[in-house]
Amino acid sequence: MEALLATLGTEPQVVTLALDALLARGHPIGEVVVVHTHPSGLGGALERLRHEEAYYSRGESSIAFRYVPVREREHYPADIVSEEDAALLLRVLYREVAALKRAGRRVHLSIAGGRKVMAAYGMVVAQLLLSDEDWVWHLLSEPQVLRSRQMHVPGMGVSLVPVPVLRWSLLPSAMADLLVWDDPYRAIQRQREMREHLRRRALAEFWRSLTPAERRIAAAMVATGGSNERIGRAVGRRAKTVANHLLSIYQKYRAWLGVAEEDRVRERLVADLASVPELLGEFSWRE
Repeated sequence: MEALLATLGTEPQVVTLALDALLARGHPIGEVVVVHTHPSGLGGALERLRHEEAYYSRGESSIAFRYVPVREREHYPADIVSEEDAALLLRVLYREVAALKRAGRRVHLSIAGGRKVMAAYGMVVAQLLLSDEDWVWHLLSEPQVLRSRQMHVPGMGVSLVPVPVLRWSLLPSAMADLLVWDDPYRAIQRQREMREHLRRRALAEFWRSLTPAERRIAAAMVATGGSNERIGRAVGRRAKTVANHLLSIYQKYRAWLGVAEEDRVRERLVADLASVPELLGEFSWRE
């Protein structure tokens, strides 16, 4: 079963139009999770949406609606207007998406409803938790559709547009690791730690791929921060020899770190190597 998670603003038809479009595409949506702020700031949108539940409760294809408040104890904002409100929103969105993923659901995340900050934090959660089988959607419609405030539009005039997601966790093992917690900030920190571990491992593999001469020249480049002539003086080689070695070093660096051919690498390579001084510890120079 698939689930639609949607943020709610003052236009409840954004939720039903997205749901109708997904059903029209053949997605077997079994649950709709609506994340909302305090009803006092929604202009009756929550009540209007609740009235639509009967529309989706026909026969065997009944769809369950679940309403999730952006609330933590006494903190229940009518709008997202502060850093505290935004942090609470992120925690709620993360917790709900994580719960759906733990349950094995395919998730459709609609970021069309509510404030722009809801869409922004929805994308953060998508980058952390969603896989290639999940979708993030934005809703496009003709102006008169939303102005009419119709909850359903026969013949539509509405389109769902998939939003590309640059995912932070590419491995299933990493995804499982992040799903352990309901705290998005802890998950973000863990994700950063995993990325740093992978970066350092790639740098170590790159360093091992260099010849002894290439290592010495690469280390001299970091130590001197200078031109090929200056590097040459440090290692006792001609500038032309240094340049030839550097071409080979750059080629290996691009391969191990996934750097495109058109991207400059010298400054990036120096910064990367300088961040792992244990690789360079065996070398020293006196110009």
